Amino acid sequence: AVDDRVSALMAGLELEMPSSYGINDRKIVEAVRSGKLPEEVLDRAVERLLKIIFKAIDNKKEGATYDRLAHHLLARDVAKECIVLLKNEDNILPLKRQGTIAIIGAFAKKPRFEGGGSSHVNPTMIDIPYDEIEKLAGDTVRLLYAQGYNPESEEIDENLINEAKDIARQADVAVIFAGLPETYESEGYDRPHMRMPESHNRLISEVSDVQKNTVVVLSNGAPVEMPWIDKVKGLFESYLAGQGGGYAIAELLFGLANPCGKLAETFPQKLSHNPSYLNFPGEDDRVEYREGIFVGYRYYDKKGIDPLFPFGYGLSYTTFEYAGISVDKKEIDDTETVTVKVRVKNTGNMPGKEIVQLYVRDVESSVIRPEKELKGFEKIELQPGEEKELTFTLDKRAFAYYNVDIKDWYVETGEFEILVGSSSRDIRLRETIKVNSTRKIKKRFDRNTPIGDLLEDPMGAMVFKQLMEQLMQSSPLFAGIGGEGSQMMRAMFRYMPLRSLINFSRGAFTEEMLNDLLERLK
Repeated sequence: AVDDRVSALMAGLELEMPSSYGINDRKIVEAVRSGKLPEEVLDRAVERLLKIIFKAIDNKKEGATYDRLAHHLLARDVAKECIVLLKNEDNILPLKRQGTIAIIGAFAKKPRFEGGGSSHVNPTMIDIPYDEIEKLAGDTVRLLYAQGYNPESEEIDENLINEAKDIARQADVAVIFAGLPETYESEGYDRPHMRMPESHNRLISEVSDVQKNTVVVLSNGAPVEMPWIDKVKGLFESYLAGQGGGYAIAELLFGLANPCGKLAETFPQKLSHNPSYLNFPGEDDRVEYREGIFVGYRYYDKKGIDPLFPFGYGLSYTTFEYAGISVDKKEIDDTETVTVKVRVKNTGNMPGKEIVQLYVRDVESSVIRPEKELKGFEKIELQPGEEKELTFTLDKRAFAYYNVDIKDWYVETGEFEILVGSSSRDIRLRETIKVNSTRKIKKRFDRNTPIGDLLEDPMGAMVFKQLMEQLMQSSPLFAGIGGEGSQMMRAMFRYMPLRSLINFSRGAFTEEMLNDLLERLK
């Protein structure tokens, strides 16, 4: 990952990974000898690395042990908190522990639970989804299994699909484990598309044709397109759920645990909806990040694009009512804070957890900003019928944008909406406050400033008005601006740079007058 070892070292990057086995280190020696690299830079880098090494040695505990089972139980709990329920049509979930259930998909017995490349870890133990489902189902459930696809190949195996369809017909419900194989996503290369293997897509589509009660459990590291989404009744996104993921999904399927995960990213309907689609993978090994601040939900909101599943989305087996919102102040200075209180109630029949999300929207801004921005969230647990009040404290940064001219965070005076909801597209409560800026920024004008921008500034508007009064007396062209039919001319003026007045006025407005105007505006 290091392109130039010497330049990287001078920039503060001491560690090279993976190692070049001394090849690039010899370049450091040569650079010091030639004077290109100051020896004190090398000394500083070595000192930093040695501090970490010595700290690790000094804190090493000989014979240290840990409770592997306790750690595994923690891995199960973490997975249950993170797995996201994306669809639950006709309350197909949780599954009843009775009748016949068809478990389909190689991932059910050989789970995809971790990433590829250097994200590989050596788990102490692994929960196999099929085994955990079998344990929890007990003697009252008949389980059938079919592999469905070859996890080592993208080729469609018609025999495996037909076998899966046969057991799906015999069952009351089918649960399909599918997603992305490790070869589809790892370090060192990018996915060229958002599709799952066609063997997985075909399996889901054909099984759902013969079994209307189909639930899909996805294992993947990032969003995928779902051409079959309207054909299945239930959908879990388990991502790469770790060594305890198999037990977690079994508990969630049978309702022994209540789903409470939310998406930390947007799932677009298709790749071309993605904000980087036009710029990625770039040209000539060069990628430009042209999205700016409009990534994720901020892009989809601004463009008005409906995603497949929005940021912050996730279902539960219970329901939550957002009962009320209040603020302790309706107007603040940007040096103050505002306290937002939100009441949420569990209106269902099952204990559950909800992640309450708070977004802020600048009602009117002179700069390009997102429609709304996430400024706080909190997960709360509620028993059936229980109501709790959450408190959020918002300070200057919640309302500010980064102003490149002053090189600092800046709040424009104006109204801001405080939006609270269950996801970025499910806003339940709203409140409005006014925030006053305590920092005055003097606008800078030059010969290319549009006249409209000048008119939006009080001082600029006053100076320009005086100029126009003078020009309207001396030039018939300007005299026509105030008459009938001048709407087009006024609109054109709004986007005209100040320098254009010189040509437009036919000599009535000179270069000297422009310089004088800009001097008065300093």
